[in-house]
Amino acid sequence: MRFSHFLAATGMAVTLAGPLYAQENLTQLQKSVAHVLPQYGYADVDVTQLSSSQLAQINHLAGSNKGHGDIRGSIGAVIDRRLLNALRGLG
Repeated sequence: MRFSHFLAATGMAVTLAGPLYAQENLTQLQKSVAHVLPQYGYADVDVTQLSSSQLAQINHLAGSNKGHGDIRGSIGAVIDRRLLNALRGLG
């Protein structure tokens, strides 16, 4: 009986993690960042639209010893720069 509970729990974990890695063409860094972003409130960010530099910065921040709020704010700043740069290109 315990083994069946283990299988059910494992299956659920795999099912829940599935959408994060639905795109097979993501690089390892993109997958890592896609996994981290929802933890900080940025689940709607498309990692394929982030530059390599932004991905590296977000990955570094997520592994830092800063507090959750500081990391969230810093990731937001990295993402907002992308938005500002896009808006500058329109002008």
